[in-house]
Amino acid sequence: RIPFRSVLRSWLVLARKAVDEREAPEAVANALAPEGELFALLGPAPLIFPAAPLLFPAAAPPERDSAAVCEAESAASFLRSLSGELFDLILRIWMSEEALETALLEVCAEVGRRGAAILGDHGDPRVRALSQSSRRVLREIHRLVGLARFSLRGDGLWSAPIEPDHNVLSALVPSFARRFGNEAFAIVDARRRLAVRAQGGSAETMEGDSAMSLLPDGEDEDDERLWRRYFKATENPARINPGLQRRLMPVRYWKYLPELRVVEGRGSP
Repeated sequence: RIPFRSVLRSWLVLARKAVDEREAPEAVANALAPEGELFALLGPAPLIFPAAPLLFPAAAPPERDSAAVCEAESAASFLRSLSGELFDLILRIWMSEEALETALLEVCAEVGRRGAAILGDHGDPRVRALSQSSRRVLREIHRLVGLARFSLRGDGLWSAPIEPDHNVLSALVPSFARRFGNEAFAIVDARRRLAVRAQGGSAETMEGDSAMSLLPDGEDEDDERLWRRYFKATENPARINPGLQRRLMPVRYWKYLPELRVVEGRGSP
C-alpha cells in the first residue's frame, strides 16, 4: 500500500496543474499504477472530508516544511477557493476507487478552460461519469452513518466493523465524532484492513493487523442479545416490506446488523 498522503499531495498538484495549464497531465497512467488502480492502492482518504473540514485535519507528516508539502497545501487551498464542488468531487472519486482518474483530470482541465460551471454539464460523458460515481459514494456514506453498529469492547473502545463497496472510512468519522464526544471509538473497514480510531477531536488511521485488532471482541454479547430480543418482540409482521427494506438496507450490509440475524426469513446471507 502506498502512503496515501504522499500520493494525495502529488494528486492535488496534478489537479491544480490541469486547471492552470488547461490540459490534463499524462502522469496518471504510469508505472505507479495502471488506470483505475491508483486510488485503490491508497489508504483512506484524508481526514478532511468537506462535511467537517476542520474537525479531523490529517496528521502533519514529518516533512511538513518540505517544498513538496508546501506545494500540495497550496494546491489544496487553490482548489478549494476555486471550486468547493471540484475539491469535494476529487475526494469522492478518490473514495470510489473506480477507474476515473484520467476523466477527473480532464474535467479539471475543462474547469480551467470553461470555469466551474462545467461541473453541471451532464451532457459531457466525463462529467456524467464522475457525478454518478460521486452519488454512489455519497449514498454509501449516508447508509453507513445509519447502519454502522458499534459494540463496546472490554477496553472501553466502541468499535464498528464495516465492509463498504467504496473507501468511505474517513468520511464517516465527523458524524460519529459528534455523537461520541470524548468517548473513544473506531471504525474498521474489514475489506481493506483499514481503521480510524478517534477520540476527543483527534484521530489516527491504522492498517493491516493493527486495524483488525480494533474489531469488536464480543464483550457486549449480552447487550446485543438483549437488543435482538427487543427487536424481535416489537417486530410487526404485517408491516414487513422486503423489497423496500432491501432498497434502503441492501443485503450486503446485513452481516453487521445483529437485529437482522434473528428475524425469521431475514437473516444475514
